[in-house]
Amino acid sequence: MYTNAQKLSSLWYDNAMESAQRLLFVLFAFILGGIGCTTAWVQERRLAPTGLAPNDTVALIVTAPLKEDALAQLESPVAQCVQSALDAIAPGIRIIPPQEFRQLVFPDLTPDQLPSDYYAWQRLLREPLFNGKIAPLGLRYVVALNAEQGRRLSDVEWTAATSMLGGPGPSLTASWENEVLLEAIVVDAARRRIAGAVHAYAKGYSGAGVSLVTFPAPFLLPHGMPSFPFGVACRGLGDKLASFLAEKDGEKAQAAESR
Repeated sequence: MYTNAQKLSSLWYDNAMESAQRLLFVLFAFILGGIGCTTAWVQERRLAPTGLAPNDTVALIVTAPLKEDALAQLESPVAQCVQSALDAIAPGIRIIPPQEFRQLVFPDLTPDQLPSDYYAWQRLLREPLFNGKIAPLGLRYVVALNAEQGRRLSDVEWTAATSMLGGPGPSLTASWENEVLLEAIVVDAARRRIAGAVHAYAKGYSGAGVSLVTFPAPFLLPHGMPSFPFGVACRGLGDKLASFLAEKDGEKAQAAESR
């Protein structure tokens, strides 16, 4: 049992400091756990009927004009979104990943030389050399994926408020917008035509900053609200593309066309 008043005061202070640190850690985790606002839309443009059979083969290719390393980093998440959505509606189809398809069909082209729009793919579909390369693959569709991303600083704010009861005092915060536009051009390789395209757009509003906290001891408390527009746009693109390829009306129109 403690009888020394100085020791009791020291023990109380240590316990108070530990409790305050735990509280601030919870507050810190809560602040960082916030999610910024994200807005998004997805749309399609159909030029021809589509449809998926159980044994169809779909090749993916990312045609963004990026350096090799950056292109490889983009290929993986975009391909995963598309493949997951296609597997959900047509588990039996074969999917050729972007890097494999590039090596098979465009081994000598740099990323900025890959076909990246409607007209480039239309021209390619008329070339015997290209058709000869894809013939052994038994392709039904080629899905050409492109991405544009941008970031814009929207606001910077300095608040010189006086700390009250040890709470946050002066703070510096910044906010910015992240934009993502994903495009998927659907090339009907079996019928040598462009079937259409799907676009997915997302904008995220993020913020981050730091505040001076004076209790139990002066320190800087970071805070922020991140947003993840790329993931939102990627999932939207995958889901819309899967429904576009498996469109029931497209299947009916395609059957009527073949009669």
